[in-house]
Amino acid sequence: MKKKKAESKKITIEFDEKHLTTLTTALQVYSRLRSGQIKMAVDSAFWDINLSYAEGQWIENVVRSIVFPPTPKREYDGHGGFYDQYNNEYDDTGAIIKEGEDWKNKKNRPHLDQPNTSFGVGCKELKDGTAAWEIKKVIEQYKHYQRNDGFRRICDVSGDGAMQISDVPVPRILESNGYWKPQKSFIIPKRYQKYIDASMKIKKYSDVWSVVDKAFKKAPLPRGKASRIEKYDGSYYVVVEEPYKLD
Repeated sequence: MKKKKAESKKITIEFDEKHLTTLTTALQVYSRLRSGQIKMAVDSAFWDINLSYAEGQWIENVVRSIVFPPTPKREYDGHGGFYDQYNNEYDDTGAIIKEGEDWKNKKNRPHLDQPNTSFGVGCKELKDGTAAWEIKKVIEQYKHYQRNDGFRRICDVSGDGAMQISDVPVPRILESNGYWKPQKSFIIPKRYQKYIDASMKIKKYSDVWSVVDKAFKKAPLPRGKASRIEKYDGSYYVVVEEPYKLD
């Protein structure tokens, strides 16, 4: 009999909007550390210090050599034998016959063999670093739309939002009137409201959109992922999901 999957428990934490920058920085630092992008994590954490490239690279090299050690790099010693950076002992065929203490300690850690490689979001080596990245993307998307008056700037990836990669549900931002969504509402001019209402009641939706096109002919609605008609406080609005502006 399969074990019943536990339902995720939702909690609400109230933050001031000024906390969001700190949260996104902390989440980015953690997820980059877990991925092996040490220098980028350090640069984000110590944005006010202006570390030199050499200083940042030194920190990355030291941390990666310990946390993400490369696999043994076997070399020929010129005398019929082999050696590596971990002092492992090899037989004549190049197989390890005795592990060095350093390799014993590091062999079960995640390995990054090349200087510019790292683990991507979703890799098992990231552990909860993937969830941290998802949370960061949700907050970044909210901030993106807030600073752009409810619009998406296409060339700015901070407006992308999070993809569901981890097995933890993507968080949502709760506002006073419900969950925040990347959308913007445009009230239909008053003189068209009766036509919209009459057509909505008899479900003539093609007529509704014909009236909407006429209503916004001089000031066209922005493009977006999708559009729908909703009624708030007795008036009809066009709601554009993920409305965007071209930069």
